[in-house]
Amino acid sequence: MKIINATWEKRNLGCDAYEIQIERKDLKNFSSIMSELKKQDFSGAYVTVKMPVGNLEALHSLEDDGFRFMETQFHMVRDLINYETPELISRLKNILEQKEVEKNDVSWRSIVNLMTSDMFYTDRIYLDPKLKSGTSCKRYQNWIMDLVHNPEAHLFVYNHKEVPIGFGLVKMNSETGIVDDLLEGVFEKYQDSGLGFMMFDIALKSYQRYGMRKLETSISSNNPAIINLDLVFGYSIAEEEYVLRKFNKGEINGRANCFNTVTTVRTED
Repeated sequence: MKIINATWEKRNLGCDAYEIQIERKDLKNFSSIMSELKKQDFSGAYVTVKMPVGNLEALHSLEDDGFRFMETQFHMVRDLINYETPELISRLKNILEQKEVEKNDVSWRSIVNLMTSDMFYTDRIYLDPKLKSGTSCKRYQNWIMDLVHNPEAHLFVYNHKEVPIGFGLVKMNSETGIVDDLLEGVFEKYQDSGLGFMMFDIALKSYQRYGMRKLETSISSNNPAIINLDLVFGYSIAEEEYVLRKFNKGEINGRANCFNTVTTVRTED
């Protein structure tokens, strides 16, 4: 198990945040994991747990301790070497144009500013009743701008008649040939227009031209429309995780949060 002080989330959530990664080997003796978690002081913090699927006893133990199930994350993969436009999409005339956004703060900010608070309405942060409206959008905007000077990061905008209708943010690793598809979205005005199909096709073809051989991404179970779209485009599910959260708003017994570094708790294999 790893407990990470997610310092980057404080500006997004307005409080301390921690991310707990539970590995499959930890599930063999989950009572010790729960004992360790109960010893930690997460007062006033937003705590997220990610764990392998399939162990309901562990899931229910976390829920009994105040964690709430938020989603199942599907980690998806797609081979790019042999990618061809799906027959369903090839019947359509693709009316979109993809452009890479110049890597500077002003250019990236011009795209980020087009994002609206209700754009990502299936996101677990958006759906969380404990968080303020607009938190999800703010979080994604900050995330994108943090990557503007990352050499592996690329921001693409998709235009229809020179009007932006959506964007895609990826990392490309030239050594491995793997694209990490971080975030895609159709701007609110153009959602439910069918343009997402065209965005996917143009994007996958462009990654081929960059010499990439495989794409990886993560999709929430709260977003069945995108899961179905991924399946149309030949993605497959490589891994699944349960995601839970606990929000201990306010201090408990006057105690302050205590983590500043990554903590690894080892359990027996």
